Amino acid sequence: MYKIWNVKKPDIDLQKKLSNDLGISPLLSQLLINRGATNPSIAERFLSCNLSDLHNPFLFKGMDKAVVRIKKALEKKEKIVIWGDYDVDGLTAVALLKTVLIELGGHVEHYIPNRIEEGYGLNLQGAQTIVEDNTVLVITVDCGVNSNKEVEFLNNSGIDVIITDHHQPLNKTLPPAFSIINPLQDGCNYPFKYLAGVGIAFKLAQAVTGLDLFQHLDFVVLGTISDIVPMKDENRIFVKHGLNKLTDTKKIGLLKLIEKLGLKGKQITAMHVGFLFGPRLNATGRMGSAENSLKLLMSDSAFDAECLAGQLNDDNRLRQQLEAKTLQEALDKIEKEINFKQHRIIVLFKDDWHPGVTGIVASRIVERFYRPAILLSSKDGDMLKGSGRSIDNFHLFNALASCEDFLDHFGGHSKACGLSIKRKEVGNFIEAINKYAFKTMIPEFLVPSINIDAEIPLSLLNKTLIDQILSLGPFGPENPKPVFVTRAVELKARPEIVGKNTIKMWVTDTDVTFQALGFKMAEAISVNEIAPLINIVYTVAINEWQGTSSIELNLKDIKDYSTSNEDKTNACLSAGIDII
Repeated sequence: MYKIWNVKKPDIDLQKKLSNDLGISPLLSQLLINRGATNPSIAERFLSCNLSDLHNPFLFKGMDKAVVRIKKALEKKEKIVIWGDYDVDGLTAVALLKTVLIELGGHVEHYIPNRIEEGYGLNLQGAQTIVEDNTVLVITVDCGVNSNKEVEFLNNSGIDVIITDHHQPLNKTLPPAFSIINPLQDGCNYPFKYLAGVGIAFKLAQAVTGLDLFQHLDFVVLGTISDIVPMKDENRIFVKHGLNKLTDTKKIGLLKLIEKLGLKGKQITAMHVGFLFGPRLNATGRMGSAENSLKLLMSDSAFDAECLAGQLNDDNRLRQQLEAKTLQEALDKIEKEINFKQHRIIVLFKDDWHPGVTGIVASRIVERFYRPAILLSSKDGDMLKGSGRSIDNFHLFNALASCEDFLDHFGGHSKACGLSIKRKEVGNFIEAINKYAFKTMIPEFLVPSINIDAEIPLSLLNKTLIDQILSLGPFGPENPKPVFVTRAVELKARPEIVGKNTIKMWVTDTDVTFQALGFKMAEAISVNEIAPLINIVYTVAINEWQGTSSIELNLKDIKDYSTSNEDKTNACLSAGIDII
């Protein structure tokens, strides 16, 4: 698919200032500027990424009140229930807070709704169960800020509720909770607004205990990476130090999962968490109940943990099979039902699609077609539920809000959503959301783009500079791995395909020669059609192999040297999009 290359304009004067003040290279200075670190103190804090830079948890609105209430419950041995979500963020938040409160002598249980039977967040059926179980205090993690009627029901039943959540409040009137800890609520002056649910649970645990609790950063890093929150400020600090805690974890369940993944004795990276830990911990919740994942996280038995780790692997394989089947069925429906000149939003539904994989499949469709995608399924006749994923420059939650007359329920943010809708309204919804898309999308929004940090010659790259570049990690949303463009590089030999779908080539600018790998690019680009003189977009890495290290380029895109890479009109036409 044709991609627009957006090369950021260098700020030479600011580069010089940061370089002189911090003693760093001009390129590293520009990379910091690109990430919003535009003065020496901010840049120095970004580079140091110290635990000492974490904010005081009592800066949260509602924290003081919550701590007093929890300490009272601990002293009186009142029954506390922690209500969490079934994804990795929610599960790690439950595990962390439950562990800490039990260590303080608390009478603590948990409630995690079944994804299939109950769906996300608080619900009246689960709330009734809690009431009947003599609960006195409910603490939500990663949910609750939009559960007005459920909180009111618990209050009327004599139960206090403390909400900890990181989702955007949808209603002007918040739930009538005893205390709400959410940095996005009005009047909250907490300096960082984008913690994951587990990050907020960690802050609550710190406030209750008065301790740093850094031994639980292994939980925090799992939830933070898996929830794909902005990798900046406290999240980046949590991830940097949490990866080391996870590598050296003392938690039996995590140790057994690490062994099962073949990572024992290895430094665990953000990629390991995102592609190995996260899918397995999510798999049980996607299939229905997330209890096995929580049991693994909290296990103190090596035998039980080993069995649970194996079960998570089995569940993940089942999830992969369902995902592959659903994706193929979705692609077949796209071919038959979707006209891309009329549909800027892909909406598909099939009764027997498993709701645990519709979000993942929607992501795959977005990757393939670069259009927002929503997949719906139904376990009964009238009501359909589903998940959606979006592209850059299209706010999916706002799009759903414009169609709320046709929806039974919806929630989410700019890139992802969940919704329920009556079957009879699906046609109206598809028409309305596409009408909204045509009003708000300009054609170039439907062409993927690559944001490029700098244009550099290959000869600038050396291991010292690459170490500096990689020091900007951990990488993630809003702190992506730096991307570079080099023009007019020559091929040293004919490119080849290695593995299933990777292009391998050697490129030179006559001064230096590097190996370049294009992962998942062989299906999109024919190696026989790659011109001898090309422009390349890439990230850099150090490849360690049998005791030697070398510089490697990981390709993001390739174009013929003669191509006008930033011509957005031609980009739209190349993608088959009409210019209106």
